[in-house]
Amino acid sequence: PPTKLVRGATGVELSEMAERFAKDGQISFSEAKQLWEHRADTGSNMEIQVNTLKWSMEAYKYTDKAAALMEILLKGSRPKSYFRQIDGVKYDRELLELAEKSAKDGQVSVQKAEVLWEQAMDGGKVTDIERRTLQYALSTLKFTKPSAEYLRRMLENGSAEGQRGRIKVRWVWRKRKNSAFPAYPIVMPRKDHRFTLVLCHPLGWGGGFYLGCGALVEDFLSKSRLMRDHCKIVCPGGRTYKSWKMWFRYRGKDTCGTSECHAQLVNGKDFEQACEFVVDIVKSESDLLGSTSRIAVSGYSQGGCISQAVGLSLPYPVGLVISQRGMLMKHSMDEYTARGAAQKHRQRMLLTAGGRDDVYLPANQAEAKEWLIEQGMQVTFKLFEELNHGDHNKEEMAFIRSACTREFLKADSETKRSVQRMCSQEVVLQRAPSQLWAGQKRKPT
Repeated sequence: PPTKLVRGATGVELSEMAERFAKDGQISFSEAKQLWEHRADTGSNMEIQVNTLKWSMEAYKYTDKAAALMEILLKGSRPKSYFRQIDGVKYDRELLELAEKSAKDGQVSVQKAEVLWEQAMDGGKVTDIERRTLQYALSTLKFTKPSAEYLRRMLENGSAEGQRGRIKVRWVWRKRKNSAFPAYPIVMPRKDHRFTLVLCHPLGWGGGFYLGCGALVEDFLSKSRLMRDHCKIVCPGGRTYKSWKMWFRYRGKDTCGTSECHAQLVNGKDFEQACEFVVDIVKSESDLLGSTSRIAVSGYSQGGCISQAVGLSLPYPVGLVISQRGMLMKHSMDEYTARGAAQKHRQRMLLTAGGRDDVYLPANQAEAKEWLIEQGMQVTFKLFEELNHGDHNKEEMAFIRSACTREFLKADSETKRSVQRMCSQEVVLQRAPSQLWAGQKRKPT
């Protein structure tokens, strides 16, 4: 439960402001900035202001980007000024600290680079000092290749040029009744809802992982009219354990990056609850669509562990099960083997692996493919030689997009054929009564 709000004139103002921002279900990135700026503008009762903002993060739902920003701004002592001077050059202190925090796990991803750019876009433009700060971050911190390309492009072209031709991804937040799992984003189709894609995020991220610049959802919406107009995209999120968002906790020795990665022990209760949560979403969507073949379930890294486990546990086949650099855990294999034949269903599965992946090794992925084929699954496997574990990759996204659209179109054509057969049967039934009149057979002509 939220900690008790420390009362004071400034605290009340901030709490009311946060409550107003949260009325639509969440506090956005720009609204988090406004809360912080309001705290700075008042200039008094600093302890009350900081405690109020901390309270707001427990009391209200922040978007992933907004929460990341607020956590960074609240962390540590208050800056002495808005600038940090290095070798006689002034940089934006908050923006530089955000960049340093983003690189703490080793490198800055595309999603984090997008947060940096949005932070710099004060009042719709980037100031000279903010531009200089981002250039300094690029030269001193480690960025992934796609994130560095994105930030350099934005710095060179500005927001208008950099955003030209991009699809603006919009989503709504949903919370399942009586569920211990958090609210998650849903991207609705522009036209009628005919398909659903369920995306399970990797460890350390929330449901917003797929929604950033250059990520899978933007790729699908910008390059496939079918996905843009007719596919609902659901991004459920795992729970938080010791400040980490994840689907399940591991037990025992860490075996990531070894040939025994798949055999690492997992918290069985976490694993089963995560699978049940996603299975429940799949069931709800299949009820809405009236078909299971119009649904695809995908996951990235630990989310791929879950998508494969869900595919194996479903009591019916879906259109496609995708694992994007995920792992078929021994826990899932043992659970599936223990089931009776009547509970096993053949799934169409697509697995991708990275040749430079040092977390889930390509050899493990290939072994998973062989095991799945032995169980009667239809498996497509593709190794991307230059791909590591962490980066978004255009070739991989195109491969997944093509597979999804192919299965969705197949489901659509099968439905149309089914409708045509039903219509033909109705025509026959309508004609049959014409052979009768007042309960008597018509005389032959």
